[in-house]
Order: sequence, then C-alpha cells, then structure tokens
Amino acid sequence: MIDPQRQAYLEAMGFDVWVAKPSAPARDRLLIGAGQGSTLLLSESPPEQNPLLSGDVARAVGGDPVWAWSDPEGLPENPGLADAVEQRLFTRLVVFGDSLAVRLMGKDRPNVLRSAVVHVCAPLEELAVSGSAKKRLWNVLAGPVAAAPEKSNGER
Repeated sequence: MIDPQRQAYLEAMGFDVWVAKPSAPARDRLLIGAGQGSTLLLSESPPEQNPLLSGDVARAVGGDPVWAWSDPEGLPENPGLADAVEQRLFTRLVVFGDSLAVRLMGKDRPNVLRSAVVHVCAPLEELAVSGSAKKRLWNVLAGPVAAAPEKSNGER
C-alpha cells in the first residue's frame, strides 16, 4: 500500500495513482433473525422483502421458525451456515434457491448438515409467481422433519 501523504503528493503532481481495490466481502456469512424454532429458513435477502409469502411459509412450517439471509457486508462476526446450525441446534434447514445452496454448501451439498436435514427449494422470487413451485414447497414443509430429502433419481 502506498502512504496516503505520498499518494496525495503524486496526485497533486498530476500522476495517476493506482490503488488496490478492497476485496469483495465474503458471501458466506449470515444474518440471523428472531425466532426459537428448530427450522432455519435461509434466503438470499431478508423476508421483509416479501412479507406475505414469508408469512405463509412461516405458518406452514409451524412453531417459531428462524429466518436467515446473506450478509451483504460479509462481516466475520456473523456465523457461517454450519456454525449457525450448530449453535442454534436446528433440525431442519430450508434453503430458498439452488445458487444460494451451492454458494454456502458447495456443489455436492449434503442431505444433512450437522443436526439439520437440508431441503433446497425454489427461490422466494420464483415462489411468489409460480404455483407449482409453491406446491413443491408445501409438500416439503408438510413432510416429516427427520426424513432425508429424496435424491433426484429417487434413491435415499
């Protein structure tokens, strides 16, 4: 890094000074909302951006589900996904969006993460406009919490 005084001096002389851009924040940190339930609902953005749909989802889950969403600043004091599941002892994790699931868990995402059964559903934006996506979500939420999700080829 260049000393700020030296940078100001060079700029005053008309030289273009190149400085390194700060790195982009890590997108693997989460902001955890209120709630005490055993289900973690994970979306790309806060549930307040679509309050009607998020309210429907929370009622379908039952209990007092906890919403979490990506921390846009990537602050290191906010937990990652595995730490959030471990700290709050979630038993069910519903991730809204395959791209979010891949970013947080990798391409070979597990069926179980620590103590939580993992379900990946359509993103909230798609659920807001697609009846078939909502139906698939309601079927997932109505199923037993402890059952492992079906694999795409029908195997368990």
